[in-house]
Amino acid sequence: MTLKLIASDLDATFLRDDKTINEPLFREVLQKMKAQNMQFIVATGNHLQKVLEYFKNFEGEYQIIANNGAEVMLDGEVQNVKFLPKEALKTIFSVTEKYLDDVAVGLAFNGQSTTYMLKSQAAIGDTFKISSEYFENLTLVDSIDDVVEPILKSTIVLSHNEVAYMNDLKSILGKVVHVTTSGYGAIDIVNADVNKANALKYIADALHVDAKDIMAFGDGLNDMEMLEYVGHPVAMTNSDPELFKHDFDISVADNQHDGVLKTILENV
Repeated sequence: MTLKLIASDLDATFLRDDKTINEPLFREVLQKMKAQNMQFIVATGNHLQKVLEYFKNFEGEYQIIANNGAEVMLDGEVQNVKFLPKEALKTIFSVTEKYLDDVAVGLAFNGQSTTYMLKSQAAIGDTFKISSEYFENLTLVDSIDDVVEPILKSTIVLSHNEVAYMNDLKSILGKVVHVTTSGYGAIDIVNADVNKANALKYIADALHVDAKDIMAFGDGLNDMEMLEYVGHPVAMTNSDPELFKHDFDISVADNQHDGVLKTILENV
């Protein structure tokens, strides 16, 4: 097997359930990869600052696909940034209003430096507490018109009717946006051209790497395009059942037991 790039999703894939990393084992993996001129890529729906926080002890030793592919950090430089059309924001909010009884964590609009949330959404359940802990610069606004920064991604968590919500958005916005889920009710809405596969291809092209020489790990439906793109796709043992319907390899362990790192070590 020839490998030049290895990409991995984070939540329920690379990270343990408590959002920690087996840092000594990851260091061992990175050293072996470096010795073979291979690079590691984080490919996640998380925003860029959260990725940098998780990997603060590995600065400069990996590349990043953030916000499900809406932005890339390649060799420390943010590139390939794709925003949601401004006109889509009000429609997304309007659809969300129909599902208020199903909202677990309210709708957020993620820019590159600020996350905006309508006050009405922040007042739902524990939304404000959860969002304040997760997003660095959370700004509450009265209306969509107060969102002044270009938006990379809208995100929401529903307790029920996830599929119906996604289908409503797709039927109204058509090819204007891409709607995806990482599971557990978490839904992301991004530019129609955005997914992890397109972002990974951007990095691969920049580094002159063929898809057949890339391994990727994922557990959710937002990883599907990436897994279908690479030559060596690996679904986690704890994946969404839909992934097991495809001809993907299976990790040697789940995310709680360092499945990504152990699978890499068996292949490098």
